[in-house]
Amino acid sequence: MAAAKQIHATAKSFAFFGAKQNALLRSTVRLAKTHLHITGVLHVGPVPLTRTGRIAKIDGFRPEQVLAGELGFDRVPVSFSMIEKELGKRLLETPGGTALTVDMEWGLQTASATANFEGWMAVAQTLAERFDRPIISLYNRSLLIDEHLLAALRGHPAVLAPEGIVPNPHWLPPPLYAKGTLREQVNFWLGGIAPSLIRDNPNADRHAAEGADPMWLLNRGADEPAIPGEDLRERWKIRCFGRLRIYRANGSQVEWAIPGGATMKTKTLFAYLLQQGGKGARTDDLADLLWPEAESAEAARNRLYHTVRGLRQALQGPEGNKSTSYVLRDGTSYVLSPPDRSWLDISAFEQLCRQSQSHLKARDFDEALVCLRAADRLYTGDLFEDIPSEYVDDQERDWCWTRRYWLRDMYLKVQRDAARIYRERAEYSAALSHCQKALKVDPLAEFAHEEAMLAFAAQGRREAIERQYALYSESLSRFDDRPRSAELTKIFHSLVK
Repeated sequence: MAAAKQIHATAKSFAFFGAKQNALLRSTVRLAKTHLHITGVLHVGPVPLTRTGRIAKIDGFRPEQVLAGELGFDRVPVSFSMIEKELGKRLLETPGGTALTVDMEWGLQTASATANFEGWMAVAQTLAERFDRPIISLYNRSLLIDEHLLAALRGHPAVLAPEGIVPNPHWLPPPLYAKGTLREQVNFWLGGIAPSLIRDNPNADRHAAEGADPMWLLNRGADEPAIPGEDLRERWKIRCFGRLRIYRANGSQVEWAIPGGATMKTKTLFAYLLQQGGKGARTDDLADLLWPEAESAEAARNRLYHTVRGLRQALQGPEGNKSTSYVLRDGTSYVLSPPDRSWLDISAFEQLCRQSQSHLKARDFDEALVCLRAADRLYTGDLFEDIPSEYVDDQERDWCWTRRYWLRDMYLKVQRDAARIYRERAEYSAALSHCQKALKVDPLAEFAHEEAMLAFAAQGRREAIERQYALYSESLSRFDDRPRSAELTKIFHSLVK
């Protein structure tokens, strides 16, 4: 415990938690001047401006600004080694009393940034130690999702707060944060409370997925038996929207095509087990899903065993630890066991959608747009779009179809809300772009036709209004022979009269 306090006392990497975008930097600078005695600020992210467009002074300081994009935060895939190198160059050019402040909103600008957000914490610690100056990461609690805030709590030794520099009891040393098991991390935290609480347990607990709901990989129990090789497992980034992809910690993708294996059945098996979560799936259900026309139940089960073997091989990769299995047998069921804290695009998407609704209710449209744009970038297609329909359209189990359309409906609402905000701001090109995205998914989306017509009307484009309504009418006859919407027709006539 004394060692942990000493680490906290000498910390140079700090987290600051604020609530409003335009107040984040101001509050940080004021507190850093009081508690850290800084003499200057190098800031990554937006800065307050004067009416003439100059960077405004904050408590006597005029921050030096560098855009996140200049450092590579928006690169896909994001490269933290490059970011560390570029920031190191900038810090070499600044006086010793200068603090580096980083607005963590960059974590919402690309899907890669959202998925790899926690990679920044090790960089911040390294830069703070190398240059012996404060590195302060600014977390907007009204924008960033829960997974990001949890990463912040684990990644910074101390927090900059109105009370001063506060040791962070949730901090983990970078090696333990990056590769430690949950049991090892809990052991570290308990040791910080009292050395007598440390337990020497060489085996980490297996934690199976709880299903594809928000925080699904963080809300896992520790009551399953331990498995060997757990400490060698590094987190995955799982992309379920569009083409099913899994990225390993080193950036490589899982190759589904295994010699002698059936690629689509292997992918379907993973997707199904992912959706089933910690409860797993019975052998007979899996066999019936993948081989409904098999000559016998025994033949289907034999093929399933072969496919499970192929999935294990694919997930381990050519250089994987053969003693580690990501698909476990539990009696008559199979359970998927991904690495701890693996990232799932569905989870981030749902959190961003909910967060945007909170901002809309509060009429905070700037922050709502940040969340909407981030959610928009994550949705790259329907859920498990490349899984064959013969496996998805499974009415008996309905493991994908209903959820796919529910997530699609959420995506359409993202387009609706973004289009409305942009139209009301007279940013008509952006509004129309979101309308087109919605209509590409659902040609009969009435809100998209309505928003497009309203945008055209604001631009004085009568012919475009007529074309949009004609497109709506044509789509009705092509996709769903139902009566025209009375409300949409009324809006059309009011705009062209």
